[in-house]
Amino acid sequence: MCFINSNLLMYLIYLQNHLVGDQVLKFRHKKIYNTFKVGGHNNSDSELDSVEVFDYNTQEWCLLSSVFNRRSGHGIGVLNNFLYAVGGRDSSSRHLKTVECYDPSLDSWTSVAKMSVGRESPGVGVLEGLLYAVGGHHGFKRLSSVEAYGPSTEVWTTIADMNFPRSGAGVVAVDGLLYVFGGADESHIDDSTECYNPKTNTWNIVAPLRIHEHARVVAINRPRNLKTC
Repeated sequence: MCFINSNLLMYLIYLQNHLVGDQVLKFRHKKIYNTFKVGGHNNSDSELDSVEVFDYNTQEWCLLSSVFNRRSGHGIGVLNNFLYAVGGRDSSSRHLKTVECYDPSLDSWTSVAKMSVGRESPGVGVLEGLLYAVGGHHGFKRLSSVEAYGPSTEVWTTIADMNFPRSGAGVVAVDGLLYVFGGADESHIDDSTECYNPKTNTWNIVAPLRIHEHARVVAINRPRNLKTC
């Protein structure tokens, strides 16, 4: 069963020679779309550890290996064909520093390095081989802090703070920059947008959203012939 208020992720994996056990699955010029439900909470307001994937061939949800920590309000990111569950809160309403990594070829979760601070409703993005945990909230305090995780070093590194604290923001990478949209601070829903340049470790304020939004999902639709500055 899939609950609407669970964390859902649509992510894309392009596979050419993907090992699953003793089998080699070859997908040439094909794109594989999977929808995952990771944790969340149910109608009894209890945090979940269950993970499901939607099979588009059978039109059914299938159970996968559970996460180690029950969690809701976490962020999800995909880096190097691994799925990461970042932060959130547990059944005791504790804000989680923990991060788990899912390997779809093994159907297994692994705990990776913890963040420096527990983050509920963090924005999560991927840029140039790093996984970013952006803002979120810890208790009643919204966070402007940002951390980046490198799978090769297995270390979270604190980078420059955003200009505004926010939770529930949308995050997307475009042309070597990381954009953060909307979210909320302690008093209101935000319309501001910020852009992070990893080369200078700086955030710049760019054009705001047209409306104040929690922007947890962001997508890019860019024609091939579109030119950017």
